[in-house]
Amino acid sequence: MWLLLLTLACVPTQAPANVAESAVDLKLPPAQAFTFGPGDTLKIWVWRHDDLTVEVTIAPDGAISYPLVGRLDVAGLTYAELMAKLEAAVGEYYVDASVNVNIMSVTNQKVLVLGEVQEPQVMQIKNDLSILEALVVAGGINPDARTSNVLLIRGGLDKPELYTVNVDAIYGKGDVSQLVYLQRGDIVVVPTKTITNIDRFFRHVQAILAPAVGGSAVYRNFLGSGAQGTSSSLSD
Repeated sequence: MWLLLLTLACVPTQAPANVAESAVDLKLPPAQAFTFGPGDTLKIWVWRHDDLTVEVTIAPDGAISYPLVGRLDVAGLTYAELMAKLEAAVGEYYVDASVNVNIMSVTNQKVLVLGEVQEPQVMQIKNDLSILEALVVAGGINPDARTSNVLLIRGGLDKPELYTVNVDAIYGKGDVSQLVYLQRGDIVVVPTKTITNIDRFFRHVQAILAPAVGGSAVYRNFLGSGAQGTSSSLSD
């Protein structure tokens, strides 16, 4: 706990006042399902209604345009929520319409892994991705990594929240309660094991929090740009 507080204190700009109280405790974030975002491409079709079969890409404002229905805001919805929204919209025109959605591509589900890993990087995920799998994709952890307190930053610019994940418990004890699944915009930082190297960890955290406290351009670019990154999927 003191490590997280000290880390925030070392950021040269004032920390955002709206960081949640829970940001410095050891609670894990609540489980959250995969959600859609701008840039994702979907194929929507309705049984026996070929005119309603279309392939659409979610616009930057989070909406799609669908025949008959018009504009639908879909960014931030889970698959089940999207299906329910489409069925309700189409149901206003056709009784007992059978709506189906295929995910053609997911292009805006990015997470960032930094710190004591072999290959720090932006990852583009296509499916549920655990923090453990993200560390593997990043080339694994370095020998001097403090894996008992891996930092997870979640919540975007408005309400950033900090959590710690005990990766040691996953490896050594099989504690699946620590197996957090990542979501769009998450930032994972693996700190160093020894206090003599903690300055490196401070620099990583400063780079992460600076966009939130001093401007949003870098973070928004991370979320929305077409920058190249590793694509990871459980089905790959």
